[in-house]
Amino acid sequence: MLSWLTIAGGVALILFGVRFLRKGLDRMFGPRLGQWTGQITRRWWTALVGGMGVALVAPSSTTMSALAVDAVRSRGLSCRTILTMMFGAEVGLTMMVVLIAFRIDQYAPALVAIGVLLFQFMQRPIWRGVGQVVLSLGFIFLGVGTIKTIAHTFDPAGDLAQLFELASGHPILLTVLAMVMAVSLQSSTATIALAMGLGAAGVVDLPLVVAVVCGANVGVGLTTLMMGWSMIEARRFGVALLIGKITIAVVMLMLLPHVVSLLSLWQSDSSVDVQAAMMHVLFNVSLATLGLILLSPLVWLAKHVAPEPTGEAAETFGPRHLNRLPASGGSGTSGVTLALGQSLREINHVAEIVRSMLDDLWRAMEVKSETLVREVSLRDDRVDLLHYEIQRFLTRLLEEETSSEDAHEQLRQLRYLTELEVIGDIIDRNLSELILRKIRMRVVFDREDSEAVDEMYRMVFENMLIADEAFNRRDRVLAKKLHRHKERIGEFERTMRDRHYARLSRGGVAPDSSEATAMPLDLLLHLKSINSHITHVAYAVLGDEEPR
Repeated sequence: MLSWLTIAGGVALILFGVRFLRKGLDRMFGPRLGQWTGQITRRWWTALVGGMGVALVAPSSTTMSALAVDAVRSRGLSCRTILTMMFGAEVGLTMMVVLIAFRIDQYAPALVAIGVLLFQFMQRPIWRGVGQVVLSLGFIFLGVGTIKTIAHTFDPAGDLAQLFELASGHPILLTVLAMVMAVSLQSSTATIALAMGLGAAGVVDLPLVVAVVCGANVGVGLTTLMMGWSMIEARRFGVALLIGKITIAVVMLMLLPHVVSLLSLWQSDSSVDVQAAMMHVLFNVSLATLGLILLSPLVWLAKHVAPEPTGEAAETFGPRHLNRLPASGGSGTSGVTLALGQSLREINHVAEIVRSMLDDLWRAMEVKSETLVREVSLRDDRVDLLHYEIQRFLTRLLEEETSSEDAHEQLRQLRYLTELEVIGDIIDRNLSELILRKIRMRVVFDREDSEAVDEMYRMVFENMLIADEAFNRRDRVLAKKLHRHKERIGEFERTMRDRHYARLSRGGVAPDSSEATAMPLDLLLHLKSINSHITHVAYAVLGDEEPR
């Protein structure tokens, strides 16, 4: 029983190391990894080589999958382009397993010591990120060493050895179990490292390790598909990658005796852990080679497996950019920085919807269209849905270990999202109701009231655009301009209201229409309220600085 717990502890160390590694990469590179992904995909050969290079700098299969899916979603890259990059990345990712095979687990304590010094005592995020990466590698190697140590104590004729010997006769079942383990742990490295640790101690043989490597690679392909499921092009990318991995796995399992003979011939004097690393390299080099040769048929097949949605499926609305994979720690992404980039794009989507609501509502008032007013009101349901999904996404991120900058960004996004949701409610519940009543009752404003309301609308809409730019660019100049506009709009509303009352007292407003008297003031008041919520973004950008 203690032996099994020790093995579980070794797996836990590897798993923690892999996930801690992702956070370290976030500290080191932040959003730069995503930017590099967009830059290297301009040509097929730069996508291939660049994918390999990015994977060497960020040796995490889940990180690469998340980056690839994010590139499809946010940069509009095609399935063909990002698939080419991912083939190169799969080859680059094998280097982590090769490092484990070098048996440097005896240096794990030294790596942990160096990592702790950099992570705990350095102030700059990039050096803390380096320390976190080194510390992660130490945890991974320490976990492999733990598994090796306990595996050496197993009785060669014991129950565990007999169990593994029996399992070697069922490679397909082993492949499925490894696939499930890779999906559950969200790490092919942890799954393969477990097999390598047992192999180094002579507990498992090469056929079993080959099946585990095939299953772990297919599991990562399934994880990628889950990440990109919510968007059609990202779904096609995931389908194409999974088809490629399944094809290679099936071929290698069918040729299992020949694959084992090849690995034994190639590394005849090596133990099973080194042969496992070579198997992992062979699998992904084969995937990249076959994938590039059959790229066009693979993309064609993916388009037929994941066709464009039609009918009700095409009308399904939901978040465009949020990662749907239920990852550990609740982040749903490979790291907090990447997740914040996704939530930022989704908040910009909400801002676009809210702006379109106000713009279309004013057009509906001009053309007297009740249908358009009702359509605008329905759009608020979409804002509410996105608000709920993004808020839940960001709230889960608050549970993650984050830098102070990331924590501030989370709160900044939540604040702006809340203001957008409130603005959507004002448009739906107040402005839409007023304009619908104006259309139905055929209320006509006098010229000065009509011009005042239109001018107020133009100023508020302009402020919405300024707020969006200030929020995205964290532009302090625009934030101060936004605050000045708040005062100007407040002054404008008071002036127009006083002029309206003055005309009313002089008989300048038609006395037979109480709606014509009250409605312009109500519109001005609600527009002013919208502008007040818009202006709150200035405080999120400026912080404690005086807005003036």
